[in-house]
Amino acid sequence: MVESKLQKEYAAIKKSDLESLALEMYEKYETSFTIPKSNTMRGEGCGNWFGETTPSYRYYWPRYKRYLEEYKKWELETVESINESTNEILRSVGDPNNIESFDVRGLVLGYVQSGKTANFTGLINKAFDVGYKLVIVLAGMHNDLRSQTQIRLEEEIVGTIDKNTDEKIGVAQIRNDGELVVTWTTKEKDISTAESGKRQNFGVPNLLVVKKNKDVLESLKELLSQSIRLSSENANVPVLIIDDEADQASIDTSNPNKNEDPKTINRLIREILELFKRKSYVGYTATPFANLLIRMDAEHEFAGRDLYPKDFVIGLPKPLGYCGPAEYFNVTGYEEDNKPLFIRHLKQEDLDLFDGMKKTVDADKFIKVPESMKESILAFLITIAVRNLRGQNGQHNSMLIHTSRFTDTQGVMQDVIERYYREMSNDIVYNGDSKFISELETLYLNDYAPIQQLVYSDIPVLEWKKVLKAIKSIISAVHIMEINGSSGQALEYHKYKEDGLNVIAIGGDKLSRGLTLEGLSVSYYYRNTNMYDTLMQMGRWFGFRNGYMDLCRIYTSNTIADNFEHMAQVMVELRQEFDYLANNNLTPEQYAVKMLDHNKMSVTSLAKMRSVDRLFNYSGTMQQTRIFEAQKSVFEKNMKATVQFIDSIVEPFIIQSGDTTYHIARNVLSEQVVKYLEDYETASTVNKVDSKKIAEYIKRLNRENKLLNFNVAVVNGTKSTLMRKDVVAHGIEKFPVKLGKIDIESTVIRATQRGGNHGVSKVDIGALVAAKQEFIDLNAATQIERNQNNPLILVYPLHPEVGVFKKLGHKFDDNLVPIGLAFSFPKVYVTDIYEDGSVVEKFGDYVVNKTVARGNSQ
Repeated sequence: MVESKLQKEYAAIKKSDLESLALEMYEKYETSFTIPKSNTMRGEGCGNWFGETTPSYRYYWPRYKRYLEEYKKWELETVESINESTNEILRSVGDPNNIESFDVRGLVLGYVQSGKTANFTGLINKAFDVGYKLVIVLAGMHNDLRSQTQIRLEEEIVGTIDKNTDEKIGVAQIRNDGELVVTWTTKEKDISTAESGKRQNFGVPNLLVVKKNKDVLESLKELLSQSIRLSSENANVPVLIIDDEADQASIDTSNPNKNEDPKTINRLIREILELFKRKSYVGYTATPFANLLIRMDAEHEFAGRDLYPKDFVIGLPKPLGYCGPAEYFNVTGYEEDNKPLFIRHLKQEDLDLFDGMKKTVDADKFIKVPESMKESILAFLITIAVRNLRGQNGQHNSMLIHTSRFTDTQGVMQDVIERYYREMSNDIVYNGDSKFISELETLYLNDYAPIQQLVYSDIPVLEWKKVLKAIKSIISAVHIMEINGSSGQALEYHKYKEDGLNVIAIGGDKLSRGLTLEGLSVSYYYRNTNMYDTLMQMGRWFGFRNGYMDLCRIYTSNTIADNFEHMAQVMVELRQEFDYLANNNLTPEQYAVKMLDHNKMSVTSLAKMRSVDRLFNYSGTMQQTRIFEAQKSVFEKNMKATVQFIDSIVEPFIIQSGDTTYHIARNVLSEQVVKYLEDYETASTVNKVDSKKIAEYIKRLNRENKLLNFNVAVVNGTKSTLMRKDVVAHGIEKFPVKLGKIDIESTVIRATQRGGNHGVSKVDIGALVAAKQEFIDLNAATQIERNQNNPLILVYPLHPEVGVFKKLGHKFDDNLVPIGLAFSFPKVYVTDIYEDGSVVEKFGDYVVNKTVARGNSQ
């Protein structure tokens, strides 16, 4: 009605302008559903250059938005979520219309297989609308991923017309009357120096999709440098670099302690940025560990600033219909969680086989398909059949087999699996008494039907005979492919748009990151890693499983399943921490996001963790100092801190006599303990038993109203120890000391048998706490009893005439002795409440970027 009135009043108005106006009106006034907001940590930089007012997107974004809704049939909520989040990212980068120089570095945190490409596609369309002229997309490290991204962006940003058929492709089906985006790359062709000498027009939108590869980036740098040499004004072109999988290859792993130059890929990205005066770098990743651990202050003479996201970090909201770690794994911590279980543990035959295939020469050991792998293939057939019967025919269906990074092994596996599949499929089709039919029926009725009822209780379970008929109809249409750099095969889903591709993909590194497996439902996975980011990226089963989540299965080992479950908890906690920081308006330079550690796995590669500090969790543990700095000034500092601490305690010290005498004060405020630990100096080489880190831990727990009071025990020397043969032989006698208001009859004797020190700068006494001393303040010497009581701090004035201290040559007396500390902590959980209302108990150590502040939340 409004449209017809406008056309009547303004006859010359174009239909395309009406469409743009309608979209703009909708975006401003549509309020029928709630769009989850992106949380943002935004620094000073160029942040929020258009405030809360949305720029006028006249061409590229409106047609992309319509394309998603009308041609890709995306839910309106999903499209509006992309609209909201890309506005948040765009307002955080530099203003392309500002003639002043800017240098913005940011990070977008998405979910594995969650539609990050759709998000940065939307961002690029908006960037061209507001005035960016050069957009460079760093699309992974492999040709397949770069080509996949190129095809996608040509369809959804450029919009082309087939020169032979005049067919409009992608967004050109919506509109093609605007300025054409110039592409420097094609599906087949990456950047190369063959383009040199060609004058580039930076007055129009330019799009490049390139690999993170040394030769490619060097060629790109040379072409851009050449353009700037031809016209210095080109250095003023506003440039946006989007780094897909920004934690891969882009991170500088050089060692600053050895004055190494930045590593090649990192250096080239930074040098390309340095060519321009107005530039924005936006990294996209679902595993941001390495990106958040970059040195914040790293800078190089030629490469400039490193890629730490100093200006913004944006967490994308969880997309509608997304199935991530919380859907596959138990992240609540409770066994009674009745979440459907999609994990199937591998049988021993499978484990033994792949445990024996550690080298490339072991490929020939794969002579037959093991039991669990056979079952997983049957599961895949059930999945395709049921999806077709549910009306999802024509959709892609993928199965992943990932057990080795060796291409030789993958090639042998393809041959063996293909031969087995051919025999199996023939038997199912032509033999009515086939054992495979019986196995399929058992698997369907005992596994698939019950899980469906838990996930989709409103969908009737299909009769087995219908499922079998559907299996027979599709069984010959399943491709078995080897996906690696040697096979020559590729997952070209776009060639199967009409009927859908059914594929069992056997691969390794190429399938472990970035490359999308369309319609992935069944995964057979037995390749572990000790790094969080690598493990999480290998979990290709995360993503959108609308209408078939109940059909998804992961066949893997107990250990790998446990590691993924830990990773699920890591990611949930990281996002909660990030959301908290964003909601409290903290910037990426003010606060380091903490990440849950693991006793065996590493957050990322060691070379990417040079800036790591650890926030330890001491819950339920006993900690003790055993290494001491050798300098007299440190002994004096600790003696002074101890005297001040003891004199500050107003609670009475009760003497507990026996072979060892203890002075015990109860319910001492934790603030006093924290101050003492901050004044006390532990050896610089110790990691976990660091007084400052223990103080941080206590303060963290205080914010949860835990560990608010301590018991304090000052330990005397044991009488019987003075009579031991080794003590007498060394001429060690009573050594009294004054600790403020407490007089110690004799100091504690330790390390009489230890001969040497840690070089000349450290003293190692071996052990401090005698048996059961950590429970001396309790009625029962057990951890269970400690859990019901205050934590305990034990203060040990140490005998200075044992060999390790005597060798130092310091003058000790009754006002100066070495002081050791020990702690007995109750088992205390930090709790978080998740979106679904469940309470999660957290127990673990954390890592943080030590070059970034921790605000006031230490």
